[in-house]
Amino acid sequence: MASSLTDLFESMKQSLEHDRDVLNDLDGEGVGDGDAGDNMVANFATITNALRQAESQGVGPDQALTFASQVLQEQGKGATAPLYASGLRQAASNLEGKTSFGIDDIGGLLSGLLGGAQQAPGVQNQGGGGMLDGLLPGVMAFMQSRNAGRSTIESLMSGFMGAQRGAYGTTRSNQGFGRFQESQTRGRVDPGAAGASSLLGGLFSSLLSGGLSAGRGEPAQSPGLGDLFGGGGLGQLFGGGGGGGGGGGGSLGDALGGLGQLFGGGGAGGGRGNEPGARLGEKEVA
Repeated sequence: MASSLTDLFESMKQSLEHDRDVLNDLDGEGVGDGDAGDNMVANFATITNALRQAESQGVGPDQALTFASQVLQEQGKGATAPLYASGLRQAASNLEGKTSFGIDDIGGLLSGLLGGAQQAPGVQNQGGGGMLDGLLPGVMAFMQSRNAGRSTIESLMSGFMGAQRGAYGTTRSNQGFGRFQESQTRGRVDPGAAGASSLLGGLFSSLLSGGLSAGRGEPAQSPGLGDLFGGGGLGQLFGGGGGGGGGGGGSLGDALGGLGQLFGGGGAGGGRGNEPGARLGEKEVA
């Protein structure tokens, strides 16, 4: 199996590591246990290590994802672990028979992660505050963009923005997150939804840096942020946060400054999760 699948999940893990403190803060202050970021980093480290182990045995992407799903189901931490394990199983089914993983397989991976998570027992429906509030709009925006003929890079950008909007939308949810009441979570971003948007950010960043081989009709060299946004980068879209508003081609972390710039959490930057800040809701993106 080509190392690109493992590298892709490594990028997702690194994005979560960057946003760990923000996710923990969103999960704290009487709303949760304050360990959402820790759990997601641990879970995606588990996935990445399992994929790397499978890769060393020369198996295909479907078998590698099946193995990673089994390991995560057994060793995962937190409420989202079984949801992502179910998503990995469905992604493995979508990629059955593949001998390598390339940019053309992103759609199968994302639709599998979403479909499996939706079918998992106990999953919170979209709109109820949960992982699907970030994952569902993100994956659907990606698919719609691809169906409209846009490149994978452009479609992932659409997906990332969709996930950010969906995650921020949990601040207006009339239901509480998990076991908590609406009065305890009103005005706060659900950490599971924010984590899903961080994952898509890591995926997008990986492709920008040329993490996968180009597929049919794709550019051989991934464009930088400046190429996509006329030189301003994502920082310009969000009011200059993150230091990416200069030249193009910077990393996603450089352009966004992490989830803290979007959701106002602690750690990576910004204020508290329920205070005004450089949030997506205040800088609507078409």
